[in-house]
Amino acid sequence: MAERAAARLFEIRGLRKLFPDGTEALAGVDLDIEADECLVIAGSNGSGKTLLMRTLVGLTDSSEGSALFRGVPVAKDPGAVRRAVGLVFQDADAQLVGETVEEDIAFGPRNLRLPQAEITARVAAALEAVGLSDKRKAPPRRLSGGEKRRLAIAGVLAMGCEAIIMDEPFANLDWPGVEQVLRAVSDLRSTGHAVVVLTHELEKILAHADRLAILDRGSIRDCGKPAEVLGRGVAAFGVRDPRQRYDSVEDCTWLE
Repeated sequence: MAERAAARLFEIRGLRKLFPDGTEALAGVDLDIEADECLVIAGSNGSGKTLLMRTLVGLTDSSEGSALFRGVPVAKDPGAVRRAVGLVFQDADAQLVGETVEEDIAFGPRNLRLPQAEITARVAAALEAVGLSDKRKAPPRRLSGGEKRRLAIAGVLAMGCEAIIMDEPFANLDWPGVEQVLRAVSDLRSTGHAVVVLTHELEKILAHADRLAILDRGSIRDCGKPAEVLGRGVAAFGVRDPRQRYDSVEDCTWLE
């Protein structure tokens, strides 16, 4: 048990978020996120997925409860959490800051005040990792949707993040774009990164998940191995069981 706790990335207990109008957006979230897993958090629009992501990295304050990152309260040092955990937002364009792809990736390491040689090395490694080396001089806004998501992942890698949280990473992507993102997720897992994917499109990602959590009206309703969670039923929480179209959880991927 102690060995497993040491590998825990986040410990979330009783996390609540109340807005001034009385709306309870997070309603007592209890969840552990391990440092060696791919966790998919599924929920319908308005279930609280994006707010949970923002709260975990200290971009939004909670009203009650606790969120610990490696045993330390997120609120105590949110900057340290954001250096360790990278975010890939649903709106990829919101994360574009550079005039070229390589400038965009270098933005984070420059903010860390790393030596130029280290920045150059990190940018090159990140470009290679996401397969964008041939686009290094291209304007980011001319990239396809899938390429923009991969660019956001490259920026996270260049920062040296150990974990990545992706919010609806397949939104508005065609089949090639989804494949590009899934391949990046697979590569991240193979290099030891923890990956958390917030999505309602389970048919595209579930085969790559170690666990599936169901978020509904701000609460975790179920969490466990994907097949077991689906077997207990998810329709009541606004989540579609992808096995209606696929034979098994193992088939739920758009990678060929």
